[in-house]
Amino acid sequence: MTPETILADLIQCGIEPSVTPDKTGIVVPAGKLTEAQRAAVLGHKPALIACILESARVTAQLLEAAMRRCDQFNDGDKARQEMREQVLETPPHLRQDLLDHFMGRPPTLH
Repeated sequence: MTPETILADLIQCGIEPSVTPDKTGIVVPAGKLTEAQRAAVLGHKPALIACILESARVTAQLLEAAMRRCDQFNDGDKARQEMREQVLETPPHLRQDLLDHFMGRPPTLH
């Protein structure tokens, strides 16, 4: 299992992990992890922390790019809120592709 697949599994299960302020721990809701998920998280902790931080970075950049796009079209507050919700509904593994689209970068093959 890779950190990316672990993160995707957690999110698919409705668990959105975050990183502690000192960036040494992973925070998940108490009692939500299965034993297999707990083992995967602990077994890949440093790489998973890096993956969560990267996902957060991409999400922040994507939200900024989406809001700039709204500004280009003079979208109102309602449209901006809808765009924000759509960005956050985008699965994390697709957010980099969407960011690349907003930034006018050609798609990358995975």
